[in-house]
Amino acid sequence: MLTRLGGTLAPLALVSVGLQLRLGLLPGNRVPLAMGLGYKLVLAPLLMMLVYVGAMGLGGTTTQVTLFEAAMAPQVGASIVAIQYGLDAQLISLMVGVGTVLSFMTLPIWWSVFSAI
Repeated sequence: MLTRLGGTLAPLALVSVGLQLRLGLLPGNRVPLAMGLGYKLVLAPLLMMLVYVGAMGLGGTTTQVTLFEAAMAPQVGASIVAIQYGLDAQLISLMVGVGTVLSFMTLPIWWSVFSAI
């Protein structure tokens, strides 16, 4: 019974964030959205790669997977927690929704970079 109940968590989380997504709010949130997604999808994986590969000299499958996970779109679970603590729900929903779509473009690029490690 608990397994079936637990199986509803991910769909409910996606629906709760998706219901708050308003693409009409995109023009008013362009700068914070670009800064947040630029950091999450580009800068953070790059900095982690510099630390892991450049400074620590690590490589291999574990490093590739770790870096690939860092390059993924913002988490739905983290967004729910942020919304519960009173942060900007509209911006957070935009970050998750737009970030998920953009990550379909950035992840193949990152994978080709990480595969060379």
